[in-house]
Amino acid sequence: MLTIEFKDSFLGETFYEQLRHSLSILTGQKCDHIQFSVAKTEKRFFLSIDVFSQGGQDKEQAIITVLTNTTARIFFVRWVEEYLRKTFHYEDDHEIQAIMETAKMLFFPTSSEKQQIISMSFIEWQQEVYNQLAPFVNERISFSFDSFISFRLQSCKEKLLELVEKAIDEYRMEMDYQMMLQKCRDFLEQNPPKVETVYVYMKNGIKFYDGKKREITFEQVCKWLETVTPFEKFLPLHERMIGPLVSMAPKKIVIKSEECDDDLFHTLKNIFEERIVLDEDEKEVQYRSVRYGI
Repeated sequence: MLTIEFKDSFLGETFYEQLRHSLSILTGQKCDHIQFSVAKTEKRFFLSIDVFSQGGQDKEQAIITVLTNTTARIFFVRWVEEYLRKTFHYEDDHEIQAIMETAKMLFFPTSSEKQQIISMSFIEWQQEVYNQLAPFVNERISFSFDSFISFRLQSCKEKLLELVEKAIDEYRMEMDYQMMLQKCRDFLEQNPPKVETVYVYMKNGIKFYDGKKREITFEQVCKWLETVTPFEKFLPLHERMIGPLVSMAPKKIVIKSEECDDDLFHTLKNIFEERIVLDEDEKEVQYRSVRYGI
């Protein structure tokens, strides 16, 4: 028999319910050999597991997996929030929740994501939790779950710090991005058009033309840019696009649809809304797709 001691009865009951549910699915029958008891006088809570003789390695493996998954699910959230509140001194609940959601997106990559942003993936982190739990289950070693978390999983907790730092960076970048969008929208609302229609060509760098297909000069763009938010200041002048378009405040922007990548179009649409026109018939200029990290 394996007995796990908990100081937190809610945590113990969570493991108890998850084990009974998962093992019932595995075996197709009720698991009456898992018990949860409370020693009220000592304020201790015990989860007793006595199913090893009936299921062999498959059931043993299932028990380790359930304990691992439940531990990872609960303590990932607890530890990330603890870092945010105690290490980085965040207090606003909405802000904390937003950063935690960002951390989840970074830690649980989708199949479409080709690049791992942090050094350890969730699968690797979860495997470490599994490796720490497995000897206790394999050898039927009863243990205190609180001590296990404090000592055996300390390194797993520490490895989440990089994730939290990256999530904070991503969150701040998103906040800066949203502020940039709002400043651009405010500028468009408060200023009349300097050019009614702008054609955007992307060949040998970005070029702008007015409604009569006359090129808008680089010098003129620079003059207009002086009155606009400097969010593109780290880009080379010949690669800036959002700032010049905002400074012109046009009623209509025409850009080649097949050469406007998704990130750029998403930003343009967020700023200019119905002013953006994707031209699928424009043939006179070959465009070059440009990716922007705004």
